[in-house]
Amino acid sequence: MTTWKSFLTRAVSALVALAIIIGLYVGWAVDGLKITVGFAVVVGAWELLGILFQRENSVLIKSAFFVLSLVVFAASAASLSAGSLVYCLALIAMVTIVLLSSHKKGDLNYMAGVHARAALGLFYIGLLPSFAYRILDQAYGISWFVFLLAAVFAGDTMAYVFGVLIGKHKVMPSVSPKKTWQGSIGGIIGSLLAGIVCWHFMFAEQPLVIFLILSALAGFVGQFGDFFESLLKRVAEVKDSGKIMPGHGGVLDRIDGVLFASPVILTGILILSHLSS
Repeated sequence: MTTWKSFLTRAVSALVALAIIIGLYVGWAVDGLKITVGFAVVVGAWELLGILFQRENSVLIKSAFFVLSLVVFAASAASLSAGSLVYCLALIAMVTIVLLSSHKKGDLNYMAGVHARAALGLFYIGLLPSFAYRILDQAYGISWFVFLLAAVFAGDTMAYVFGVLIGKHKVMPSVSPKKTWQGSIGGIIGSLLAGIVCWHFMFAEQPLVIFLILSALAGFVGQFGDFFESLLKRVAEVKDSGKIMPGHGGVLDRIDGVLFASPVILTGILILSHLSS
């Protein structure tokens, strides 16, 4: 009963999120979706701050990470070259702030650890979401964005269903105890089915094989995005990144797969654009 109640809660949350996306699609189109991505980054940065720096006492370090992660995202969303430059500048700023605020402790391992978490966090919530944002700037950007979400979310849902029904063999029990190989395979199947549906309704003029490849890659990489966030939470000893979405936890719990899959889909879009030009 608990398992199916959890599934029902997850399904309702997913449907609510889908309804919001459709509403934005019908009403504000690209601008509305960009606002949604930006909002997710702000909330996600706050959640990641709690995961990576929950034991950190320095308000300066926490504030710097939160602000700089948003600056990196804004620059990366505007331009990939600007994003890489601002990312480097943000890392230099974090290194400077950490050294100045904690050198008196004399704990070199602590300082190195904060630097590593900051670099990882700026990449995770600063750079990665910008690829999803930039998908919306491509030709047929909304359709590609829907394809991205459909491939990842369908894969996540089918992985859960297959795992509950026939899951036996664990994939990485030390990272995510409940995920199984059967669920993982089911997730790839779900992503493929979503890709076929999106191809039929939005990209029928394109070769189907391309969307099968992109769907499978998005589903596969998306699962590792889920594992990665699970690793961060396990190290931080937290169950969910937040509580904003019932059944899913926080925003990061919902978009972890999207973050990893978005650069894959954007790469596919750019390759297709180059081949057709």
